[in-house]
Amino acid sequence: MIRKDYIQRYFDELAKVLAAVLQLKNDLKPVEAESKLNDFSIDYLGISFEKILAIKNNLIGYLIKENNFTLDHFKILEDLLYHKHLLNPNDNHLKKITLEVLNHLTENDSDYSLERNNRIKQIIDDNYIENTKN
Repeated sequence: MIRKDYIQRYFDELAKVLAAVLQLKNDLKPVEAESKLNDFSIDYLGISFEKILAIKNNLIGYLIKENNFTLDHFKILEDLLYHKHLLNPNDNHLKKITLEVLNHLTENDSDYSLERNNRIKQIIDDNYIENTKN
């Protein structure tokens, strides 16, 4: 379990990483941006994106059971997955697991998040637009 005094530090570090990722994205360096996200995931969540993306069924249950994820871990993962989705908007598996984490937090977090709901709507709307083009 994450100790309370470290939670703020995790989110402070996450903010720095996300700022760097957005800058790399703007500089058209998606490989470097993805590397930063993966490094943060390994360092602070103890699991790589490769392993997360390899989980085909029951991502939430797996992370809780095998990696002892708490709601705080899922909040960090939410930001990481969403920003990875922004780098790879056409990756349907990534969309699916990003939505799975967002929906898990919506159902289990006692704090309402307008940003989270906007992210869900954006991913669903992007998916709808993509499907109507085909």
